[in-house]
Amino acid sequence: EGLKRITEVTDVKPPEGLQATLRPYQARGYSWLMKNTKLGLGSLIADDMGLGKTLQVIATLLQLKNDGELSKTKALVVVPTTLMTNWQREIAKFAPDLSVGVYHGSNRVLPEAVKDLTPYGLMRRETEKLAGYKWRLLVLDEAQAVKNAASSQSVAAKSIKATQTIAMTGTPVENRLSEYWSILETVQPRLL
Repeated sequence: EGLKRITEVTDVKPPEGLQATLRPYQARGYSWLMKNTKLGLGSLIADDMGLGKTLQVIATLLQLKNDGELSKTKALVVVPTTLMTNWQREIAKFAPDLSVGVYHGSNRVLPEAVKDLTPYGLMRRETEKLAGYKWRLLVLDEAQAVKNAASSQSVAAKSIKATQTIAMTGTPVENRLSEYWSILETVQPRLL
């Protein structure tokens, strides 16, 4: 029964305020993310590019906000610098009730919103500051950025204190199986 509870995915209604209709595979991915969130597990969502990983994670963030889970502790979303604008646009389009702060540039302040966006480079340079906060959720987009367990970027991601982590990538293994291990170690420490 315990194994069934962990592996079975039941449909979860999309969050109130989501301005999108989830495709069946996106609805299943969102339901899986919510199930893992309720169980206290991290998640690695490794769909192919263009299948809506970002929308599924935005829906998860919106549901956490609706449930009051982001009222005291916030979410930190770490992305490549080139995707920061994309995330802002998609949040404004699909979840306009979800406030977003951008921790980047010379006037950066934390935490100022339900969800803060920051690039990997800044996460690596300001690890101590970001690790000083307790985050409800850490999201790592393009998580192959932490595929090398010994890299300073991977070490920085692992040092951020979050209740849970969601990693998103279309390429969890590029060269060696140890890359997959490194990402999973970031998402769910000591699982493997």
